[in-house]
Amino acid sequence: MYQTSNNYKASIYEPSTRHVLKIYINEIEIDMKYVLACKLSQTLFTNDEFTLGSVTSQAVELKLYKSVVPETIHSIYIESGITGEIIPIGYFNVDEIEKDDDYTVTLKLLDNMIKFEFNYDGSKLKYPCTIRKVLQDICIKAGVELRFYFFFEPKSRNCSI
Repeated sequence: MYQTSNNYKASIYEPSTRHVLKIYINEIEIDMKYVLACKLSQTLFTNDEFTLGSVTSQAVELKLYKSVVPETIHSIYIESGITGEIIPIGYFNVDEIEKDDDYTVTLKLLDNMIKFEFNYDGSKLKYPCTIRKVLQDICIKAGVELRFYFFFEPKSRNCSI
C-alpha cells in the first residue's frame, strides 16, 4: 500500500485536477500520444471459487500504437497520480497480445500475483522460523521482489529484501 499526501487526497477527485499516467515498457517511458486506452481492473474470482487467503490480482488492458511496442517485452511498469505526486501502480506481465488492426495493439496485462499460483513447498526451511522467513522463501520461489513498508514511523522506510 502506498501512502499519499493530504494534498493528493484532497485534489484527486476534483474535476480540475490533471491526472498523470506513465507507462514504461522495457524501462523506456512511452510517450502518452501513443497510448489510446488504459483500463485497470481487479479480479478475485476468475474461477468462481473462493478460498481462504484469496488475494485480488490487478489487470490492465492497454491499447497502444503498434509502432511503440517492442518485439520482445521484458517488463511493463505503470505509474499514475497528479502533478507533483506520482504513485506506483505496479509491474505487469503480458498475458495476451491482440493485434487490433494494422496500427494498434492491445496488451492484456496481469500483475505479479499470478506468479503465486503454484503449490508451495516449505519443507527445506529450518523450523521453527518466522512468518517473514516463510514469506521471503515464497517470494524467492515465485520470482517476486519482496518489499516491506513501515507505516508506524513518522517517515516510511522501504526495506527491500
